[in-house]
Amino acid sequence: MKKTVVKLCLVFFFFGLKLHVFSQFQFNFNDSVQVFKNGVPLSKPWSGGFNNAQFSDIDYDFDGDLDLFVFDRSNNQVRVFSQELNGIQKYYRLDPIAGFKFPSDMRYRATTIDYNGDGKNDLFTYGIGGIKVYKNTGNATIGLQWEVAKNLLYSNNWGTLMNLYVSSGDIPAITDVDYDGDLDVLTYHISGEYMQYHQNQSQELYNHSDSLIFELKNECWGGFREDVNSNFLFLNDQTSPCQNGNVPNPQLKPNETVKAHAGSTVLAFDVDGSGVMDLILGDVAYSNLNLLINGGTEPNMNSKMISQDITFPSNSTPINMTLFPAGYWVDVDFDGVKDLIVAPNAKNVSENEQSVAKYKNTGSNTVSNFVFETKSFLQEDMIEHGSGSIPVLVDLTGDGLLDLVVSNFYSYKPTFLKESKLAYYKNTGTSTNPIFTFIDDDFMNISQLNYGLRIVSTFGDLDADGKNDMFLGLENGSLVYFKNNGSNSNPNFNNPIVNYTDNTGVTINVGQYAAPQLFDLNKDGKLDLVIGEKTGKIVYYENIGTTTSPSFEFKSNFFGSVDVITTSPDGYPIPHFIRHNDTTFLFIGTGEGCIQFFDSIDNNLAGQFHLNNGDFLGLKNIIGAYSACAMADLDNDNALNLLVGQDLGGVFHLEHDSESSLVVVENHLISEEITLYPNPANDELTVELFKWPNELTLSNFQGQILMKFEVNSDKTKINLQDLASGIYFIRGINTQTYKIIKE
Repeated sequence: MKKTVVKLCLVFFFFGLKLHVFSQFQFNFNDSVQVFKNGVPLSKPWSGGFNNAQFSDIDYDFDGDLDLFVFDRSNNQVRVFSQELNGIQKYYRLDPIAGFKFPSDMRYRATTIDYNGDGKNDLFTYGIGGIKVYKNTGNATIGLQWEVAKNLLYSNNWGTLMNLYVSSGDIPAITDVDYDGDLDVLTYHISGEYMQYHQNQSQELYNHSDSLIFELKNECWGGFREDVNSNFLFLNDQTSPCQNGNVPNPQLKPNETVKAHAGSTVLAFDVDGSGVMDLILGDVAYSNLNLLINGGTEPNMNSKMISQDITFPSNSTPINMTLFPAGYWVDVDFDGVKDLIVAPNAKNVSENEQSVAKYKNTGSNTVSNFVFETKSFLQEDMIEHGSGSIPVLVDLTGDGLLDLVVSNFYSYKPTFLKESKLAYYKNTGTSTNPIFTFIDDDFMNISQLNYGLRIVSTFGDLDADGKNDMFLGLENGSLVYFKNNGSNSNPNFNNPIVNYTDNTGVTINVGQYAAPQLFDLNKDGKLDLVIGEKTGKIVYYENIGTTTSPSFEFKSNFFGSVDVITTSPDGYPIPHFIRHNDTTFLFIGTGEGCIQFFDSIDNNLAGQFHLNNGDFLGLKNIIGAYSACAMADLDNDNALNLLVGQDLGGVFHLEHDSESSLVVVENHLISEEITLYPNPANDELTVELFKWPNELTLSNFQGQILMKFEVNSDKTKINLQDLASGIYFIRGINTQTYKIIKE
């Protein structure tokens, strides 16, 4: 497996910063630590997992090949897998920072497709009640860049310009239905009964494809009706509006007394080579995809759907996903033939460890034949444990090597049942070359104890017998204690003590979702107990017992004045104290997905800790939700390793790099206000301003303002000749801050 290290993108603005503290915690993504499962090395172990993934392709790095764009509906995460070549073997590799190159306001759905015929895939995502479009304005010189093409698509409905409605729960088909070179839209009417065809008028009006002007051309495209109470389809339907054959210019408005549409996914392409679009449909309440075959021979002939396959693909293993499957037609095995990828579009109810099915297309792009290959495309190559993974590093076998335990918020087991469990990866490497080998996905059969969801583990030798014991934090806010009664080489946690008590005999309970950590806070040689609780605060119990007999005394339910709440109603903090160079630091995973970094802890246990960084490493944008971290020097190279758990069930691995810059973000997003190019720049920088006049400032990393300039036109050139090479920041009134690099 090719080893890669990727520079992390982040922007920090800290005034009065203790730079020596930051130098200790500079990290780069790193996939060099091997992970084995069933005797085979995982090719993408640190890629983060999937829950509700959506698939399309884009040449995001402008190297001439198509990379895989994955948008996960779970919490709007972006993953990009670049297409790589090793000899003659092509493969995907996660670019962990590629998500920063896409707009941050994507919600619910996102797909990449070229609408203007310039050879670069653009971006279609959710706009309020419909579709928002970003135009790809990047190139190999300036990298991936975006500008808003349409905040919302509109369509001419019977002479009235209306929002081209697509609900947040739906996935429409955005494709060239009439084969004229521009992109049309197929989507269910708000009633959920009829398929609407919105024709792009770009070719008709301008003889090119770069406009996004739509007209409703058919209220009942395909001539079928879906039962609003099921996913049953009535072919050749004769009810209004299907009976009117309303192509190309329907005048009949839809029934005003229809029921609201619950949710559908639409994939349209010519499955059988007949020259017209067929449909693959998913429904919010069902587990199958339904293939409809179009009986026409030419586009726009008001042809009807003449057959359906409710066990699609019936020639192979039919799709049977827990709920609300969506299909994606994209080549994922580099043979030039588009395969079928199926993933759940329903949040929080679908299998999330095996949630991406691949059906290989053994036919062609003209006549498809889909054959089932796997239920866990790409996931089978990753550490993947449901939702909300929580990594912990601990030496379970007494060999001096740190093993990996991964708990989770929950994972699904068929059907609609959730469970929380611990996965165990033994470190089978050496002190300088860690290798994690998968042992068990339900360590000690914890899931069978019915402790609820979001079980959080912590380990420590509480009785000085040389073996690490275990606490579990539970959904109900309490703790369970497990003494390690095994041997150094074979841990065995049994005879759990539930409702663990403090030194006064009172049950330790923090309300909901206890997240414990054992850590010697006061440096007295005994492990103290800190517990994150759902609302966002940290609870502290001091160990006033002995090294062989712990006794925990309550000290604070607002430890360090830490409260990780920002915008979410609950914080779900996962505390992780570390001691580095004899100094104590705190890293807290949060429900919002950021990691908060605190210092000023030593000799201040009764005071307020200093929030050094509210979004350590800028990870919130790519984690999305439910972050958790574990930090240690795994390979004894005096460089800390950082494991980051996340909403999508996988784990990121990063390693300290003293050479890395804390300010290495390239702002690849063009906001609706400011565009900067080229970046990096030499002697001149062009500023495009979509809202002017505006006063801009240019400052250095220390926050010193070096330039102020008025911008009174849409394009302004800034002279950088007098600036030394380095990193600078530009900010305008009421805009975000942008990083530029002067070469």
